[in-house]
Amino acid sequence: MASSSDHDGELKVGAHVLVQLGSELVTDVEQAILECVKNAYDADAPGCLIDIDTREVGAKDETGSAGKLRGFDAPSETVTVELFDERGLPLTADMATEQADIVKRRLNYTGRITIEDKGDGLSPAQLRDSWLVVSRSSKRGAPGAQKAKTPKGRTPLGDKGLGRLGSMKLGDILRIETSTSPSTALAVAQFRWADCESARTVDEIPVFIDELPNPENFKGTRVSVLGLRDLPEWRRKDRIGEITRSLARLISPFETTSTFPVGIKLDGVDQSLVTVTEEVLKRAIADFQFSWQADPQDSGKHVLVAKARFRKRLFTSTRSNKAIQRTATVFDRDGGAGFAKSLETYGRLKAYENKTVDLNGAWFIELTRTFPWSDMQLDSGAAIVDPGPFNGAFYFFHLDDPGDPDEPAAAGLGVDRALIKGMTGISILRDGFRVRSQGDWLELSSGMTSGSTYGMRVDNTVGYFSLTGEENYHLVEKSDREGFVEDAAYRGFFQIARRCRIFANEALEQVRRALDVYYKQQVGPEGSPVPATVAGSFQELESGFQSAEVAREEAARISRELQGEIERLEREAASGGPSDGPAGKALQLANSAVAAMEIVRSKLSAGARSGLNLTRLRQEFDERDEQMVALFESAAVGLSARGLAHELRTHLTEIRQRTSAIEKATKGGDASVLPHLRAIRSSCSAISSAAALIDPMLPRSRAIKESIPLRAFVEDYFKTRAATFERAGVRSVISGTGITVRANRPRLIQVFDNLVRNSTYWIRRGEITRQIDRPKLISVDLTPSGFVLSDSGPGVEPHYEETLFDIFVTAKPERDSGQGLGLFIVRELLHIDGCAVDLLPDRNADGRRYRFSVNLRPLVVRA
Repeated sequence: MASSSDHDGELKVGAHVLVQLGSELVTDVEQAILECVKNAYDADAPGCLIDIDTREVGAKDETGSAGKLRGFDAPSETVTVELFDERGLPLTADMATEQADIVKRRLNYTGRITIEDKGDGLSPAQLRDSWLVVSRSSKRGAPGAQKAKTPKGRTPLGDKGLGRLGSMKLGDILRIETSTSPSTALAVAQFRWADCESARTVDEIPVFIDELPNPENFKGTRVSVLGLRDLPEWRRKDRIGEITRSLARLISPFETTSTFPVGIKLDGVDQSLVTVTEEVLKRAIADFQFSWQADPQDSGKHVLVAKARFRKRLFTSTRSNKAIQRTATVFDRDGGAGFAKSLETYGRLKAYENKTVDLNGAWFIELTRTFPWSDMQLDSGAAIVDPGPFNGAFYFFHLDDPGDPDEPAAAGLGVDRALIKGMTGISILRDGFRVRSQGDWLELSSGMTSGSTYGMRVDNTVGYFSLTGEENYHLVEKSDREGFVEDAAYRGFFQIARRCRIFANEALEQVRRALDVYYKQQVGPEGSPVPATVAGSFQELESGFQSAEVAREEAARISRELQGEIERLEREAASGGPSDGPAGKALQLANSAVAAMEIVRSKLSAGARSGLNLTRLRQEFDERDEQMVALFESAAVGLSARGLAHELRTHLTEIRQRTSAIEKATKGGDASVLPHLRAIRSSCSAISSAAALIDPMLPRSRAIKESIPLRAFVEDYFKTRAATFERAGVRSVISGTGITVRANRPRLIQVFDNLVRNSTYWIRRGEITRQIDRPKLISVDLTPSGFVLSDSGPGVEPHYEETLFDIFVTAKPERDSGQGLGLFIVRELLHIDGCAVDLLPDRNADGRRYRFSVNLRPLVVRA
């Protein structure tokens, strides 16, 4: 029988795992340095110094048993190894056997990086039991709980015990010197990363610890990496500038959030981590401030308070001839007073709780809105957690215009536009240190492809969200420091950040469109208003051209009559009539000519407005061109959907045939399969109905009109989709007798379907956000002119009451849920037949408008 010792084992960790962790957990040398800087912050240091010396050449001696050092003599890129016996005589690797007593290993290195702080330091016991134990950290708190604060009240940034592994990116030898008091000795530890390749397991890696005198009375920690990797890269001419800029982005470049000064020195030359100072940020043409804070109405919840501010320069652009003309029209006449006054009643701004317009102030327009936690909920219903209070800010610059007034101001402060562009994007800062995020994590670029031309741009926007370890401890950084773990807390934070982006883009869009609207109203001279619609402008043009034609005919007639009078006078003069006769008649003739010219002038005056109306049409068509480009992009998606509908139909036919074959094969056999076959048939019918919505919009179907009894149409719509509404728990109610309309059925389906889908979405959304607690209901009230559709959802948010039917306007919090096209398409499809859709003024129990009236009067079939 085997002895008990045969069943004993020991779990060990291969030494190479440290190499894997070190290479994968830290992205680059800047991040590796930053991990050491964070440790200095956690040690309550007032700041730290990064000293890089690529020219330093030195040696470190280590003494140990031959067994400990045998086999660890491999050189690296900038480190060579020599072995000596006790007498100082050189040894070869073969001579350093386990039987030898003592061996001295000399590590000759080139290049050094030191991160030094004057913080708390470590005791010899802490060095041995914590710093030298991988993935052990005294700063780690209980899962989901706040970390214990340092004596100075800081919440530690690190807690994984892995940061020191990142030094592998920097060089070969890792050395730490630390002291907890100026009067105590230095505790020292040192080891080589290259030894991880030679050792079999972690416990075989030679580690040397010692206590040395402290003649400098040093208190704090000095972490050095000796024998730099990729030394030519460190010595490259522009390297210091690059690493300084990189570190500046990682250690808050914003003065308002900077909490930890860091100095940097390369080869004896001091460098400064340039900060984007408050004075530079003041040059932004627009800024947005955000605060996720306690709800004044309910201290147990948080709300987002968002504030937008716009300088007058945003509206006085001179970037193009069109912009120059607009600026002159709006601001030259009265300094912009009329525009400022128009903003007080502009519909798109009505939902902001606070709106300030100050024509002569530092900020021309200021807008404030508050968003509750319910607005952050995901449509998918996925759980999100409140991440805790934090602040943020975006700054929007006009840096791409060489003549922009921002340039000299920024340059005068020693910060050029290249620096601003280098800082563009939205940073996430935690206690002043940047948390790396992948690319355009907040999707600022989505505003450039959404159809709007007025939103923020990635290259012109600088901003940050400022988190703290104390308040936002639910947000956990990934081990590789590349962002946060994507859990419920991060989803909550991302939804709030996303709402901030949407607020900023919408505010920019609305104030700039307000300028466009006001400009269009001012294109004609005072007293000559331009019609409000394109159709009105066409009518004005037609009327003007008709008046011009009448004037031309009148002028031709008068010209003929005047010519006849002149010829008669010439004949009388030739026959020797009274001398005063021709003169008198000449006077009469002159008077007639004046009167005639007055008639011609008055006739032509009606056409004088033609030029103004042409200008109006030009502006309208320019705007339509922008919309059409975006519509073409959306149409591309529609084409794909059309192809999908065709393919679905093919596959559905195949499925039905196979289902029928299975039914025949199972007759008289196993009947348990029949319910499954019926379910398949039902699903095929539902898919076919969905595909049918796309196919009727093909060009061949659009021109066909037919008589449609409206009640039967509505009943059939809900009947064919009964399974869908049943799954959603939504009930439909139809009231009224209904009318018969002569219309294009596919177009009417699209109108009705868009309205019903909109209601279905908001009913579900209200359920997710717990805004509603009432039966889920869609009501259709048939009227003598069409129908009124309403639902039991939360209703239309007041912010969107005036713009609900505009293109690319959507209140849906997730872009995947809506592009702002549905209700716009409803309006345009109805407009084709002279019909209309309106949001009625009636309000639901929550004080929101919720009834959509569709007027089909031009299509009604008279009995």
